[in-house]
Amino acid sequence: MGRVKASAKTDELLEENQDIFKQNLNSVLAVKRDYERKTLNDEWIDLFEEIIPYLDNILRNPKRFIVNDEEIVKVELAKKITVESVIHLTQHTNLIQDYDPKSGDVKPSKILNINKDESLDTYENRFIFTLLNNMNMFYEQRVGQYASGNSFHDKVDLQYDASTKLGSEDVKISISLNTLDKGDQSKSDHQGLSLQERLAKIKIQLDGFRGTELFQTLSKLHVPPVRSPIRKTNVILKNPNFQKASELWNFIQSYEKSDYELERDNQNYFDVGPLKEQFDQSFLLNYMAKESIASNATAVTEKKLITLTINRLVENLLEYDLDIDDEKVKEIFERELRNAKAKMKAKEEVIAKIFNDKFDGVNKQFLDACFRLEKG
Repeated sequence: MGRVKASAKTDELLEENQDIFKQNLNSVLAVKRDYERKTLNDEWIDLFEEIIPYLDNILRNPKRFIVNDEEIVKVELAKKITVESVIHLTQHTNLIQDYDPKSGDVKPSKILNINKDESLDTYENRFIFTLLNNMNMFYEQRVGQYASGNSFHDKVDLQYDASTKLGSEDVKISISLNTLDKGDQSKSDHQGLSLQERLAKIKIQLDGFRGTELFQTLSKLHVPPVRSPIRKTNVILKNPNFQKASELWNFIQSYEKSDYELERDNQNYFDVGPLKEQFDQSFLLNYMAKESIASNATAVTEKKLITLTINRLVENLLEYDLDIDDEKVKEIFERELRNAKAKMKAKEEVIAKIFNDKFDGVNKQFLDACFRLEKG
């Protein structure tokens, strides 16, 4: 009975000390945060990667058309007499030098010569040629600021200083917490490739396109660039490769988005809300922990420390969800308790295995040494 009274009295004394601790508490929490996240807009990179294979199909098999190069030349210089040459001569009798009525032979002085050549100078090919130039220009305008990739840093500095007084005991604490998170910018983000690797791959493909027959031929001809709106020819409307090329053309022509999104959060203030309350509670818990290792510590002190810790956890839970019911709290606590016990058991098993392996090794060495002594 006396022990119960002593425990109750000690518990009351701890409650009283907590009240005094809080009444005399003077604390300041300075918060400083420097946050910045730069996220590059890779929408155009995705579209380039998607449509480049379709452009490759076009460039491998470019559309050609036959060009008739007509020229009036001396008969001896004519390479080939065609039906068109004969028809032209009947329409231009002035080109007949001699005619034999008996044999019907006609001897022209000059005749129409037709050279048939294949040409790549079609509207559709000029469209692709202009699109490739636009893609190169679009790429070069952006690749510089994409070189560094996405960037992120979050720097937080917390400085907590507090003091209180319990009777003749002065209690002070100072906590500096500094964190810096720069994220992991080196990891791959698309099919195992980083942003820089994707850009390098696109550059290689664009340079390859500039070396194709279509691009080189039209470049030497100095063909005029195609301008919007694009003429809706049958090929552009119905060919799947040209449909994709038109999609990219429209995207580049209408692109007005920023190349990156920038998020910033710079704060420098003295906290007076829940964050400071948690630091104040931590100060009290640290003091109680100190009391639990004092020479006159009792089981009640340790019990009280555990009670304070659980109370704070419950308060934090209620701040997050005030309507949470008792069964939910019990379920969460039991689950986390099981997880914690399982982790502790796993850790103990690892330690035991390491110890046993080490012991077995030492024991084997000892037995080997004894065996050698016996033989010697």
